[in-house]
Amino acid sequence: MSVVQIVLGVLAFAAASVAGAVWAFQTYGMYRFDPRPNSPGEFGLPSTVRVVRYTSEDGAPVHAWIADPAKGLPVILSFYGNQSCIGGSMGRLSRLIQAGYGIMMMEYRGSGGTPGKPSAANFARDARALYDQMDALLGEVIPTDRRVLYGFSLGAGVASRLAEERSFSAAIFEAAPYRTCLFYEDRYFGFPLCRLMWSERYDIIDHLRNVRVPKLLVHGRLDRSLPVERARRLFQEAPEPKQYVELPGGGHADLHEYGLIPAIESFLQEQLRPVVQ
Repeated sequence: MSVVQIVLGVLAFAAASVAGAVWAFQTYGMYRFDPRPNSPGEFGLPSTVRVVRYTSEDGAPVHAWIADPAKGLPVILSFYGNQSCIGGSMGRLSRLIQAGYGIMMMEYRGSGGTPGKPSAANFARDARALYDQMDALLGEVIPTDRRVLYGFSLGAGVASRLAEERSFSAAIFEAAPYRTCLFYEDRYFGFPLCRLMWSERYDIIDHLRNVRVPKLLVHGRLDRSLPVERARRLFQEAPEPKQYVELPGGGHADLHEYGLIPAIESFLQEQLRPVVQ
């Protein structure tokens, strides 16, 4: 065997090893949800918050938590972040529920009471199905001018894709990554995952460039997971109409303690004036 053959063999082995490691990371290493089923009461949510089951595009059963809207108020279709659960995530928005806004929050596959494999493709299927079945699940017709999209962190990736595929009156992105692969590059000492990952990338900016409805981006200035400089870049590159709110004391998952809810309410009152009064 020649030196060239040995070198080529070593390079082929190294390439296959890297590809296998990236595949394993995308398939098994990204998602960290609380697998324990929980109920709204465990998180101090109102007794009116209910858990429903619906069918996704591929026939899989998926759970969602619903707080019905007060008459005429918007319904916020919400997607939460990684390393969390639906109960705590809905609890962060409890003030919006108290104000009469409807909340529909999708539970991810592999999280809580929803079985299945978590993946960007599955989340996209489940999100479209929830949007399409909103009227049936709420028992009333919710027109586009009362449908608001909301995504937090990982959920901003799910939401940004849905915003391209379905119609909303407004969209809210909290602690949204520019590209999620950049977070993992930071975490793993600059390993070039943005060049190597072929799925689970959540390239939010690529979707957001095509979203023309009013957008609110909210970020914590002290966010150590997703640097605020990238949030500013995301906002700069997003098309109009748009608003950006940077919360000086906020980190990543604590923005509800630093002015998130008033920022959302102000945005909705401004953008949906005929609906929110």
